[in-house]
Amino acid sequence: CSIAAECKSCAGALRVDCTRCDGGPDSQAVEDRRTEVQAWLEEPRALDDFLGVPIPRVETEYLMVEGDVEVLRESKKKVTGHELLHRVARDGEKVCAMVAEHFGAQRKDYRSPLKLWFWEKAETHRKVMGHFLGSGSAGDFKWLGKEPRFSVHCADSTFQSDAQSIHALGVHNIGHMLTSSVFTEMWIGDMGGGWFDSGSAHWYEESVFGRIQHHCIDEQVYADSFANGYWRAAIRKHLDRDGGAAILPALTRMQTGAMTAQQQALAWSFFDWLASQHPSHLKDILQGLKKRTPERDLFQKLLTQNMRQVEDSWRNWVAETYPKKEPRRRR
Repeated sequence: CSIAAECKSCAGALRVDCTRCDGGPDSQAVEDRRTEVQAWLEEPRALDDFLGVPIPRVETEYLMVEGDVEVLRESKKKVTGHELLHRVARDGEKVCAMVAEHFGAQRKDYRSPLKLWFWEKAETHRKVMGHFLGSGSAGDFKWLGKEPRFSVHCADSTFQSDAQSIHALGVHNIGHMLTSSVFTEMWIGDMGGGWFDSGSAHWYEESVFGRIQHHCIDEQVYADSFANGYWRAAIRKHLDRDGGAAILPALTRMQTGAMTAQQQALAWSFFDWLASQHPSHLKDILQGLKKRTPERDLFQKLLTQNMRQVEDSWRNWVAETYPKKEPRRRR
């Protein structure tokens, strides 16, 4: 953490010497840590050079979370931008661990760290967007595949500096960024694999927060979240009432940006079934989609079922495991 690294007392080691003794077995380790952190702090940063000021940052094994947002609101309380960076880093690493479990991914399977930027002013966001992401988006935007990056103006009318919403937004997009950059740097969301791209990102968000708050396309379009972000009972009811009409043949060919809120929920549920019943095949499915292998061939080879049989299995699992009503939740 760059803010901890600038602390005059500990210099980023998060430890200080005891004034009552001459030191102990960890004294050298503390000094080594200080030296390591200070060397890290002085490393050249393209973002700092471009903006002309040092930007607070938190770096983990997989993530670089940066931004100059000062204060956000959380109900009647306030959250500092520094705390937001740590929250996103902490829960982003949880998603990294889940992705590692699902796909057998290790650090060497990613060519570059994921970079997430959170900004106080729209002007800074636009400058960064134009220079590093090649876009003029006003609210939030992500670059997927090679060298994944994400940027958001936290005070945008969609997010209104709400700490919980921006926290969840960052974690949701880490899911997209990880699956797009692992093994082969390729985003499948615009080549017919939108169900996997969208379904997995929502799955990781729900696993961390217990609710799905964000969509994989323009947030303003879906200001009213599908089923208030609690999807199990709503999906079960939908599948019970749709007459058994085939869903997967069309869903598995869609691009992420073309999916409705309900289709994203169905994709999440289908990924939920795969993660529960066939986790050992997730890596092969993702790699197959990056090679543009049709789902019908992947399912037949890996699950030994045709598309209709896969859909029946998923539907039956939903009927057996999803509740008819969502449980009451404390406010």
